[in-house]
Amino acid sequence: MGEKDGGGDAIKAVKKPRLPALDSIRFFLITYISVGHFIACATRDPLTLAALSQVNVVVGAFFVLSGYVAAYTTTALGTYEASMDRLRPSPSYFVSRVMGFYPLYFLVNVVFAPMFFYADSFYNGPVTAAVHGLMTFSLTQAWFPMHAELWNAPTWFLSAFTFALAAMPFALPSIAQFKRKHLSSAFKILVAVSLVAKLAYSYDLGAWGFMEGVMSAKTHPNWLYFNSVRFSPFNALIDVLMGAVAARSVMIDSADGESVPKQNAVLSCSATPLVAMVCFLAARALGVVAVNDAISRTIFTVLFSMFAVNVHRETVRDGGAGSLVSRVLSWKPLVYLGTISFPIYILHGPIGQVFYKRVVATKLFGKVFTQHPQFFPVYLVIVLASAALTHEFFIKNKKVQELSKSVTKKVSAALTV
Repeated sequence: MGEKDGGGDAIKAVKKPRLPALDSIRFFLITYISVGHFIACATRDPLTLAALSQVNVVVGAFFVLSGYVAAYTTTALGTYEASMDRLRPSPSYFVSRVMGFYPLYFLVNVVFAPMFFYADSFYNGPVTAAVHGLMTFSLTQAWFPMHAELWNAPTWFLSAFTFALAAMPFALPSIAQFKRKHLSSAFKILVAVSLVAKLAYSYDLGAWGFMEGVMSAKTHPNWLYFNSVRFSPFNALIDVLMGAVAARSVMIDSADGESVPKQNAVLSCSATPLVAMVCFLAARALGVVAVNDAISRTIFTVLFSMFAVNVHRETVRDGGAGSLVSRVLSWKPLVYLGTISFPIYILHGPIGQVFYKRVVATKLFGKVFTQHPQFFPVYLVIVLASAALTHEFFIKNKKVQELSKSVTKKVSAALTV
């Protein structure tokens, strides 16, 4: 069955192949981020901390991947059109995407609200804690640089991503019309825009070589300036658009007049950018490369965009055989772990607070589990098990899915009027 754009012209239905490797890569990204957020509770080894605390850098890949998936699901394969019935009216697209993650986000915040409120009140008082709760539930925290990491700290990502979702229905139809040379130009411009604020921050503070992931606010010359760059919803939108442009560069390979750009075997292999990403993080950890987190995030997102493009092409090439990397990442157990990556992301922060936040852990257990570094793997297993159970009994629950669809329809209708 064909889809129609805003002008009523049918878009030829072309079945899009699944990209399981991009599903499983989510698990590796979120695992790195989950470990990085609490690794300081398990070790004081400088090299280990430097290697595993580059969360500010790796998070950019999640924005790119989100944009990649958004473009892949809403624009046409092999043509220069978007699926306008999915993108317009824009409130419908926006609400449906937000409701894709908000039910679990809401549930976790409600379940852990007593802990969040208690800890927040202990340090800031009940009134401020209530304001922070409102910011958390309304997904506005990323707009406040010094308060972006509120109750469930890692979810600042969703706050910034929500802004990007509001912009996508207006951006994707135009991006879908770009020919290859325009996509190439757009990607370069997005990279340049991504760097502008980061270069300004680096220049103004002389912060070119800072490794903010292992620095404390007390030793940083201007934590507010860095946060305004790190949490910026506008910077998040740039990363998301980079992902969308990257996806379209593969989707038009079969379009009339287009052909896969010629590359040597090394550059077109998914292993190349993958190794480059790992080596880049390792080089920073070893002090071989001294580039701050902000600029490193842009470098990492470019490498990740290359990786996603290469994996995509390998998946659809030769009947889906792909390279060794693509085949390994398409392994069903890894794909399943990728499907539970969102619950891992939502849950690892609150569960970590239970064991490692001093005011909470002391109240519950009379101690903080940083005293027991060997407990850290147990914490990770608890997060993994909790995520799997949450996926099976909440995300896959038909009543939850029906309620989400009902709310989406009602809110979309209200915003469309």
